[in-house]
Amino acid sequence: MSGVLFRNFSYITLSQAANYLIPLITIPYISRVVGVEKFGWLEFSYSVVLYFIQLVEYSFDITATRRMAVISHNPILVSRLFSTVFWSKMILWALSTVIFGLLLATNTIFRAYAWPLLGYYFITFSFVLSQNWFFQGLQKLGVVALANVGLKLIFAILLFLFVKAESDYYLVAVSTTVGYLLVSMVTFWYAFRLIPELRVYFPGFKLIIRNIKNGFYIFSAGMANKFYALSGMYWAGTLLGTAQLGHFSAAHKLYMVVQSMMFYPVQMTLLPHLSKKMMEGFEVYKKTFFRYLKWILLSTSLVSVLLYLMSPFVFKVLFGKDFLHAHTLFDLFIPSLIAGVFINLIVYQAFIHLKRDDLHFKVLVVLMVISITGNYIAIKHFGAIGGAGFRSIMDMLYVLLSWWWLLRAFKQYLTKA
Repeated sequence: MSGVLFRNFSYITLSQAANYLIPLITIPYISRVVGVEKFGWLEFSYSVVLYFIQLVEYSFDITATRRMAVISHNPILVSRLFSTVFWSKMILWALSTVIFGLLLATNTIFRAYAWPLLGYYFITFSFVLSQNWFFQGLQKLGVVALANVGLKLIFAILLFLFVKAESDYYLVAVSTTVGYLLVSMVTFWYAFRLIPELRVYFPGFKLIIRNIKNGFYIFSAGMANKFYALSGMYWAGTLLGTAQLGHFSAAHKLYMVVQSMMFYPVQMTLLPHLSKKMMEGFEVYKKTFFRYLKWILLSTSLVSVLLYLMSPFVFKVLFGKDFLHAHTLFDLFIPSLIAGVFINLIVYQAFIHLKRDDLHFKVLVVLMVISITGNYIAIKHFGAIGGAGFRSIMDMLYVLLSWWWLLRAFKQYLTKA
């Protein structure tokens, strides 16, 4: 592993460690203060807002990062890319806000969760200002790491200051949003400090539209992935009782935290690194890809076994005795963590570097349809257990489909070469 790659991986890993040490304090506090019912409401609302974050973020975390890694030496091209991404996000945020407002006004489920939804929604604007793609493309991941730690610290401070009783549950959402907004403003400012020649200007609608069109496949795949990954949480919020929703939300929360801690450093570090390996030649890229796959799979398997053995203790400490039975739901999510190794490296790395976004899109459209309908059936008939178990089944199907398409893509790439 090269010095730059190791340093970047260390930054992100340390950042994630800090990010998830802080929740060891905040999660027990939230779960005990707001209770099982309101905890479920908060998790459901946040999962809904993630769809709107995806719309604003579009595909720039991948497409702009990939482009930035190539043009980082040219301030003029960097300014044009920066400006195009910024104004593209502004337009997408305006569209997102209109859609959100219409749903809040017309959808009875949205109205039932109005306060936490509103509390979380303005996180979306922080993604207009957030420049993670910029720092990632420059391989300045220390900035991203510090921003993530700062976000968690601000949230924790606001949480303990303002959330004192169950009736304050919506302030959990507000505290999260304020943290995101403050940190995104700082990183936006720091981008100009890092590159003094950087300028932001309106690049014209023609360039913005082209930018949006070029990232359409990755965006569509990302949105399809959100429906695939979060449809279980959506149906849980609409079909389960408040107690079951709370337990399902706790299991889902821990699953998402562990997944993010395990794969976020890998994704952030390997994307620019493997982009450069592809420029050195396909065989160099392929050898590097499979080497990382082997080691990441081994480490993930060991962590998954440890989590399975310790899950009752983890839930008792993190969530309290009212959530203790949620550990059985979390155990059903564990196979998804192992499947996530293949999903991350195949979907978020190989398909992108091979520029086969169309294959990824096809896989996800199939899975999205199965997930939406399958989660509805599983949760309606088998409750929270059905939702947790179905997620692992779907992730294993995701791996099989993606692996089959990846091998085809490798063969096609070699044929063209």
